Amino acid sequence: MNLFSAACFIVCLLFLVESFRRESDLFSPGRMFVMIWTLAFGLMELKLSRLQNVWPTEVWLQVVLGPLAFLTGVFIIYVQNLDRPLRRLNDVRLVWQAHDVHAGRLFRVVVLLFGLYALAFCIILFLKGITPPLFSDRPGESRVEFTMFGIGLFLHNVAPIMFLTVVYAVSVEGQRSRKWMLGLLSFLAVLTYLTLLQRYQLMFGAVMAVGVAYYTTRHLRWATVIPYIAGAVGVFYWVSTLRSAIKLFLVYLYLASRMKFPVEYAWATEPYMYVSMNLENLARGIERLQQHTYGYYTFNFLASLSGLKHWIETYFALDETPFLVSSYNTYTAFWVMYRDFGIAGIMVLPLLAGLLIAWLYYAMRRAPSLESIALYSLCIFVILISFFNDPLAFLWFVYSIAIGAAALRYTRAEHPRSLGTPSPRKSTNEH
Repeated sequence: MNLFSAACFIVCLLFLVESFRRESDLFSPGRMFVMIWTLAFGLMELKLSRLQNVWPTEVWLQVVLGPLAFLTGVFIIYVQNLDRPLRRLNDVRLVWQAHDVHAGRLFRVVVLLFGLYALAFCIILFLKGITPPLFSDRPGESRVEFTMFGIGLFLHNVAPIMFLTVVYAVSVEGQRSRKWMLGLLSFLAVLTYLTLLQRYQLMFGAVMAVGVAYYTTRHLRWATVIPYIAGAVGVFYWVSTLRSAIKLFLVYLYLASRMKFPVEYAWATEPYMYVSMNLENLARGIERLQQHTYGYYTFNFLASLSGLKHWIETYFALDETPFLVSSYNTYTAFWVMYRDFGIAGIMVLPLLAGLLIAWLYYAMRRAPSLESIALYSLCIFVILISFFNDPLAFLWFVYSIAIGAAALRYTRAEHPRSLGTPSPRKSTNEH
C-alpha cells in the first residue's frame, strides 16, 4: 500500500469514527462526501489491476477539481451557518412529528403506484414476449430490451413504492393491517424488480427510506443499521454475481480484469473494479476528450422524455461510453459535467451542487418537515453514488423525484397536529 492510499483510508476512518460522537450526523453532506471519495481514491491508487494506469499530473489536477469544488460549496454554506442555531437531531425528530400525512390518501397512492408497476411489468412480459433477464439465456440483451417507451417508466415505481411505504410506517399510527399490506406490496415490487438485474432504483428507494427513517425516528442506531447495510450489500452483490455467473464466471472476470492479486480472491474483483475503474475511466476520458457536448448529457432526461435521445446520438455520432479499456463503463458523476463543459463544468457545476445540497441540509435542520427530510434524503443518494454516476441526468431519476414530490404534496394533512415549536438549541454544525 502506498502512502497516498494509506492517507485516504486514515481520513475515511477518522471521519467514520467521528460520526459515533453524540449528536453527530452521519449523513451530513461534507462528512459523507469525504468518506466516500477518500475511500474511492484510496482503493483506486492501490492499482490492483493491470488495466489501471499512472495518471499525468495535469489529469490528476482535473480529476480532483470536481470533489474539491463540491466541498468548497459545502464549506461556504457551513461558514454562513456557523452562528445560526440548529436543531439537534432529537429535536428534528420531535418537530417532524407535528407534520401529519393523510393516511388514506397515502395508502391509495402506494397501491396505485404498485398497480401501475405490475401493469407495466405484465405488458412488457406478455405483449412483447420478453423474458426477465434473470431467467433469460441472454441476460445482457434482455436487460436492455425489457422496457417500452412510455409505459416502461412505471417499472421505476419501485423506488417511490419503497420510500412511501416507509413514510406510511413512520407517520401513521395504528393501521397495522394496512402497514402489513403495503409491506407486502413493497416486497413483491422489490422481488420482481430483482429479476430485471437492475440495482440503481432499488438502491435509490432504500437510501430514501433510510434517510426518512433516520431523521424521523430513533430506531436507526449502529447496532440496528449495520445488519441492514450488510443485508443490502449482500443483495446487490448477489444480483451482481448472478449476472456474472450467467454471462461469464468469476474467474473469467478476474482474468479479463487482469488482477494482480491471487485468483483465490477472485470474488473481490468486481467490487474493487466497480469503484476504481470509475476514476480510471474519468481520467482516461479527460486526457483524450477533444470536443464537448454543451449540456446534452447534463440534461439527457429531456432528450429521453421527448423520444429524441437515440436520434440525436445517431445524428451526431455520439458515443455514450468513449475511451473504455474494459467492460466497466461508468466514469463518476463529474464525467458528465466535464464532457459537456470541460474544466469550467467540473469547477462550476459541482460548486453549485455543493451549495444547493448543503443549503437543503441546513434548511432541514432548522425547519424539519416531511418534505425537507425527503428532499435531503434524495441528496444523500446523489452523494453516495457520486463516485459511480450522475443520477440527475437519468429520466427514471427525475420521474421518481416528480412522483415522490407529487405524492407527498397530495397526502399532506390539511390540519397537522400542533405539538408546539421547541426553541432551537445551539448545536455543533455539521458540514
